[in-house]
Amino acid sequence: RRPVWGTCAGLILLAEEANRSKDTGQDLIGGLDVRVQRNYFGRQVESFEAELELPFLSGRGAFHSVFIRAPVVEKILPSALTAQEPEGSVHGTVTAPPRKGTSAEVEILGRLPGRARALKDKTTTAEELGEDGDIVAVKQGNVFGTAFHPELTGDARIHAWWLEEVLKAVANAEARGTSHDA
Repeated sequence: RRPVWGTCAGLILLAEEANRSKDTGQDLIGGLDVRVQRNYFGRQVESFEAELELPFLSGRGAFHSVFIRAPVVEKILPSALTAQEPEGSVHGTVTAPPRKGTSAEVEILGRLPGRARALKDKTTTAEELGEDGDIVAVKQGNVFGTAFHPELTGDARIHAWWLEEVLKAVANAEARGTSHDA
């Protein structure tokens, strides 16, 4: 389980399931026990930017993020270690091929607060409606996925954090004597 980070379409590739895929859509490689919904926010013209609070960045302020035809994680799935049948709840759901799973749990690292903010009155917040917000960043073991594009912001904090995570993974693998798996 080498460290891997997928942004936007990369998050889709790393998901175990993806909804709203074309009949001739992409294959998934898996690695994250999540179901994503492609193009969740709409077409290219509905792309947007938002400020995200990302606790894994240790309170260094909001992260300006860029969403371009972005997916969201719509569901955390049971671990791939437990045999599961894809739910296929939406037409066009594709599933990654079976793989050797990990015992790591999926961690939600970031949410986009409030679909409710798009309501016509513009005054109701997601919190007032009991929504936690859409899941836009997850990590499972050495696999990390973001629905947004940090590389388009000029803010290197997520990249620096990820490099630290990779170094930790390499050090842990070397300590176990399995550096080829890092």
